Amino acid sequence: MNQDIFDWILLLVRWLHITVAVTWIGTSIFFMWLDRSFEFNAESKRPGHVGDLWMVHGGGFYHVEKLQMGPTKVPEKLHWFKWESYWTWLSGMMLMTLIFYWGDGTFLLDSSVSNITHYQGIGIGLFSLLGSWYFYDFLWERKLTKEQPLVGHILTILWLAGMSYFLCHTLSGRAAYMHIGGMMGTWMTANVFMRIIPRQIKMVEAAKKGEPVHPDWPKNAKNRSTHNTYLTLPVIFVMLSNHFPSTYGHDFNWLILLLISAGGAAIREYFIVRLKNPKRSMSFGIAGIALIAAVIVFSGESSTPSEDHTHAHVESSRNEAQSLNLETPAQPATVDSGLKYPVSGMILFEGTPPKNKKLTMPSGCGSKNGEEITSDEVLTHEGSLQNVLVTITNAPASNLAVPQEEVILDQKGCKYHPRMVAARVGQKVTFVNSDSIFHNVKAVTNVNQKFNLAMPKKDQRVTKVFNKPEIFLQAKCSVHPWMGAYIAIMDHPFYAITSKTGQFAIPPLPPGTYTIEAWHEVFGTQTQTITISDKPLTDLIFTFKEAL
Repeated sequence: MNQDIFDWILLLVRWLHITVAVTWIGTSIFFMWLDRSFEFNAESKRPGHVGDLWMVHGGGFYHVEKLQMGPTKVPEKLHWFKWESYWTWLSGMMLMTLIFYWGDGTFLLDSSVSNITHYQGIGIGLFSLLGSWYFYDFLWERKLTKEQPLVGHILTILWLAGMSYFLCHTLSGRAAYMHIGGMMGTWMTANVFMRIIPRQIKMVEAAKKGEPVHPDWPKNAKNRSTHNTYLTLPVIFVMLSNHFPSTYGHDFNWLILLLISAGGAAIREYFIVRLKNPKRSMSFGIAGIALIAAVIVFSGESSTPSEDHTHAHVESSRNEAQSLNLETPAQPATVDSGLKYPVSGMILFEGTPPKNKKLTMPSGCGSKNGEEITSDEVLTHEGSLQNVLVTITNAPASNLAVPQEEVILDQKGCKYHPRMVAARVGQKVTFVNSDSIFHNVKAVTNVNQKFNLAMPKKDQRVTKVFNKPEIFLQAKCSVHPWMGAYIAIMDHPFYAITSKTGQFAIPPLPPGTYTIEAWHEVFGTQTQTITISDKPLTDLIFTFKEAL
């Protein structure tokens, strides 16, 4: 499908989804407010009178009265509030399919999270949306939870926590959040479609026949409606978080989701009971704000004096990134005049390289109509292998200074360029966004400082300094989960990364016996023992082969 047409479809479906969702949520909040605001009118002569309310809006007065079904005759014209809910779910499912299930799982999966397949991801996603409803509905239709609702609340929260943890460790962070929001949205719509409306129909039919209304019907319908109102703010948060990778891109994204959801539910409780129980409402309001404040502190980035953290939006950053010459092996440091014997060679590949994953790119990534774009885990050229880290594992001491030049890692065309870089401990690593769309930089690291920074502007750059050796840390974009790069942080200068032609050159070494290691993210590690005596070693060969 033409990408421009696809983007228009996404925009229009999203517009529909937001419109009907606002309508549904607005009426839900309004009716909850009405129920809290009605006051019994002793002068009312209507049978079944519960209370009434006078309001002013739009240049006039509105008089609303609530009547119980049964004693009250069914009006000839009766408006039902249901289609807002149904269309919210239907449009949400259309978005879920178009964004996450369509296009080979480009946005659904993240290889740094799990190695599930596209169809496994779809199955897990559909279970979270549809299968969770059966658990929730079965739970709340039991006699135990009807008589002891606290038990139901605890089990529902445990299910939500378990699904949040599971999905955030299975799907991409963004997909996990959307599926948790979709799960709660499915509960809300299914409550309307399968429980609230059917029970209201029974009550209306009984009232038409002059039969008594079963007391459990309005109670159960109201109970499900109350569930929906507490889920409202968490679902809205999930919808908004789609634009903030600091939430779904965090290492503890599942915990952030749960705490924010709890805070939202607590704040909703404040508004629900503030007129009838001000003390309780204040307690929940303070608790909700405290939870959200704790998340803000917890998720924030801590800075250290050793970091150079800048956000300069200058054209020179693009020029620096584009000036990288991948045809020539990078020399990571100036050669010490006392080390006389360089080591160089090639990384070869035999057989048919595996196919990289097909990517379905948004138009902002610069993809052309009909052009197939793939990931770049395996890059070969005429029998050579690119992006292999070659390093001396028993490197000698060296007085070569840490290079002053920045190592550039560019976000361009919704990929990281290059796929692999190496830097010395203490050397500057600069991340550049050369695209006109929103990216972020998330560091997946075990020993160096973690960070997760937004890169919303074209030509924006962020510079970091890593103070501990680490092979490897990863740079990710949580917004586009296929975007990833490896960064080797070295505590010595004796390393190189192969160029497009598979060549590498390590700075000169003193005479001796060394172990040299070649690592590729797909094909793993190979090692050789080399001896340097009285001449350079210029014909070292590693050969990686197609996996059988």
